[in-house]
Amino acid sequence: MNMILTSTTGGLGADAIEPFFYSLRLSGYQDSVVVFASRISDQSREVLRKYQATVVEFDYRGMPVVANLTDRLPWAWKMISGYYRHHRFSEKDFRYLVINCSRFFCYYQYLSGLQHKPKYVLQADIRDIVFQKDPFSFPFHSGLSVTTECQIIIKSRCAIKHLCETVGLLEMGRLARREIINCGTTVADFDTTMQYLELMTSHFNRAFFWALFEGIDQALHTYFVHKKLLDPIHIYNNWSGPFLTLDRVIVPSERKSAEGYLCNEDGSIVPIVHQYDRVKGLFKNGEAVPPCWKFYKRTAP
Repeated sequence: MNMILTSTTGGLGADAIEPFFYSLRLSGYQDSVVVFASRISDQSREVLRKYQATVVEFDYRGMPVVANLTDRLPWAWKMISGYYRHHRFSEKDFRYLVINCSRFFCYYQYLSGLQHKPKYVLQADIRDIVFQKDPFSFPFHSGLSVTTECQIIIKSRCAIKHLCETVGLLEMGRLARREIINCGTTVADFDTTMQYLELMTSHFNRAFFWALFEGIDQALHTYFVHKKLLDPIHIYNNWSGPFLTLDRVIVPSERKSAEGYLCNEDGSIVPIVHQYDRVKGLFKNGEAVPPCWKFYKRTAP
């Protein structure tokens, strides 16, 4: 048995999460998918029921998912001042961390209480992933399997900022020429998953102030991988493994099969496609569109 862990809050509607579950079940994956949910709509709950997801309720008290920096700043001040006014002398409460960070505490608590351990665990974002194949059809090895973002740290102001906040300026400088490691798609065997989650949660407790309003998870994830704090680690790049992180990547026609699936250089279908929503015109008019991409709306002329 394998397992997929993900999370959602009321800030994401049913239309934002259905592509994940629709494509996952279409891929033939029949094992457990566990969703940590907080204050979601009835429509979102119906989507989770429809695709037979296990819903674990959690009392998320962090700031809402806000993409715009101008909108995020007032929330950041509200979270910092509000949290420390009431929790200055009490034990840290992870429910107040941004969802990117608080989810790891949920995963750790849930997995710790399982009687039957899954063989492999995929920790995944929920709103921007499409599964073209069963994610565990790829021959993963024991250890941590991750993917790069095809961008080095020094070229990302966000990565620089978050690394400085979490591990300091000197460590950031040592890693500046390394690639950013994506945190939205991570696969590991059960024991490695638990070691990884222990690392994540302990570092969030050290950088708790920043985690109240910053998604610092990817900075820590990148740090763990490049410092080799887990062993073994398998790093995959785009077009050569189980993950494809699109972001602003241009998808050439030769990377598509006749049926429209996005494929690796060896012609194999990429099982897990991430950040597809950032790509406009992924499929041109007249091109074949695979069934798993049913909910992708933006086609190019």
